[in-house]
Amino acid sequence: MKRIFAFVFLPVVLFALEPVNLIKDHSFEKDSEVWLERSEIHGPGSFDSTVYNRHDPDSAYIGNYCGSIDGRKRPAQNLPFNYGIEGRLYQIISYPKPLKDLDSLEFFHMCLFRREGSKYSAWHYGITLYFTRPSDGVLIHVWYNWAAPDLTPVPDNPTYKLFPGTIATEGVWYSLKRDLKADLIGEKGLSEDIELDSFVLYGTSWLDRGTWRSQKAFFDGVRLTGYADYDVGVKAILSGDSLKEGHPYTPEARIKNFGREPADSFLVIAEIWDTSGLAYVDTLPPWSLDSDTEDIASFAEFIPERPAPYILTIRTVMEPDESDEDDELSKFLIYTGITEPVTHPDAITLEVRSLTAPLRVSYSIPQGQQGTLTLYDPAGRRIERVNVRGSGSVEFESALPSGVYIVKLDAETQSITKKAVVLK
Repeated sequence: MKRIFAFVFLPVVLFALEPVNLIKDHSFEKDSEVWLERSEIHGPGSFDSTVYNRHDPDSAYIGNYCGSIDGRKRPAQNLPFNYGIEGRLYQIISYPKPLKDLDSLEFFHMCLFRREGSKYSAWHYGITLYFTRPSDGVLIHVWYNWAAPDLTPVPDNPTYKLFPGTIATEGVWYSLKRDLKADLIGEKGLSEDIELDSFVLYGTSWLDRGTWRSQKAFFDGVRLTGYADYDVGVKAILSGDSLKEGHPYTPEARIKNFGREPADSFLVIAEIWDTSGLAYVDTLPPWSLDSDTEDIASFAEFIPERPAPYILTIRTVMEPDESDEDDELSKFLIYTGITEPVTHPDAITLEVRSLTAPLRVSYSIPQGQQGTLTLYDPAGRRIERVNVRGSGSVEFESALPSGVYIVKLDAETQSITKKAVVLK
């Protein structure tokens, strides 16, 4: 197969560097070791029943993933009066950023109490940023915190800065977005040169006056944006989403260096997957891009060999790379042979009836045959599967954010795949 290159040799120089997400695996999609966990015990003993979950899809707010810290189970009987546990999911910032290079902090959060409906069974939870003062190495603790209504907050001091709040309603997702420069330089008077050292998600349980105060804290869509020195990624997939029998398909994407330093050598890889596995892969020779520039990558041709739903994924690989968020993009490729109508009397049919959630589809299968309806997300992951027979309609129960999905109907000898768009 002939390799095709269609590069733009004069990259476009942009006028302003774009902030990127400096938190690795921001959506907890991978149980990556960049998310570490640690329990901090207060009081004598070492009892710890905290449960950490970097993939808690049952209560996800956006997408299919979220992280949680659960301290609701009392770890032991007859604990000391002042016993407490702080459960922490955290990241050490590999390339510390001065405050002047940070942009905003954004995430979604929710908590569940130990006793239903009682805020007084909770203690506190939140997000913490640790900064190091370069002049003397002193650690400065910045705390966005939600606490029990009767908990008196510790006042600010030179190394401790608190943004207090009261624990919100149980089981309700809330969002937070803060301008870090306005908060920390403008409101708290911190130096723009202090450096971000680590990032912590935490939940706290405490034994206070004989009552075990505890909750489960959820975090989703975590974004700490700032300006990276080293970050390349896939800005957009430019090639279409249709495959035709016997016709070549050329994957193309716009690749960008989001960093302030030149990216001297990195890989750009295209993969196409079908239901049986990897159907195509092409890795371009090592690329380089000047800072804050972009270019177009064109890969070798792909000719589909069979009717099936396909997924195109284009990704970049570079070390070091300060942000995972932009390293990979995927899209469904629809093979026209499986979506064209079949006219013989025993044909199966599939119709998407609604653009709004919940997603509804209708189907028809020849009498006596069984089939399955399967819903896939934009990255090709199976969300839901339903067994069907005859004719009827199905309402998929999964809570779906806005986006493009794939619905596939499989019968004994036939299959149909159709695209579904969900709007909220």
